[in-house]
Amino acid sequence: MKTILVPTDLSPMTDAVLSVAVGLARTTGAEIVLLHSVTYPTMMLTSAYAEALPIVTETTLASYEKIEEDARKVLDGFSNNPAYAGVKITPILLTNGQGLVGAITDQPADLIVMASKGASGLEELLIGSNAETVVRYAHCPVLVIKHPVAHFQPENIVCAVDVDDKLKSIKRYPFQMGEQGLHQFLYVITPTDNRDPDGVRDWVNDFACAKGITEFEFVTRHARNVPDGILEYAEATKADLIVLFTHGHKGLLHLLEGSVAEDVLNHANTPVLIMRA
Repeated sequence: MKTILVPTDLSPMTDAVLSVAVGLARTTGAEIVLLHSVTYPTMMLTSAYAEALPIVTETTLASYEKIEEDARKVLDGFSNNPAYAGVKITPILLTNGQGLVGAITDQPADLIVMASKGASGLEELLIGSNAETVVRYAHCPVLVIKHPVAHFQPENIVCAVDVDDKLKSIKRYPFQMGEQGLHQFLYVITPTDNRDPDGVRDWVNDFACAKGITEFEFVTRHARNVPDGILEYAEATKADLIVLFTHGHKGLLHLLEGSVAEDVLNHANTPVLIMRA
């Protein structure tokens, strides 16, 4: 892994995300790109203010410059934190309406690490961006951090799977799990699901072997819906990482269709890693 991209809205959760990213960077030798897109206030002008337009424009520009200056200071403060010494962190400030989502998809990276605000809908879920768009169009795995993590080295890993051969094109994880890491491949059986569990088990065996995963369990869980099944099992097993799979911009897998991704990301109490096929 060479580059970890960390989008931020400069909130206090930035340090929590950076701590995880720095820990991963130290074990992989990666560099970090810390990305923030400046948000400008919207000024509504009517014909009543037409004569004052030059004054308004100068005032607005001065205000925008101050906003950018303040944002750059905060961004530099995060990147220059002595706690992150030894890891190269490059701060990038997007101005003049440059979109964060576009920058994320254009920026070369092996992993995106983002923060989560909680159960308020996907558009506000991931700090500083439209979560659904970022997850759908991200060119690399996305690690979502829900709360500060003292030492991120997941060992109890729940991988929620759907039987889809396109998943077999997914590369290995962007970072190493704990040496004693146990993968639990979870398949949620809903009342309308008629798949044969033995067939799912065979698919999981092939999938795990193709990824070089030798220590794993196959688990089925009956639930009213897929999100509930994932969340209930993760909580019951005290998982420290939930792994979900997507097709990126080509559309989410059945596992993530509808409100599944939103529900899991909003309500999970553990980090969530989203892998793209």
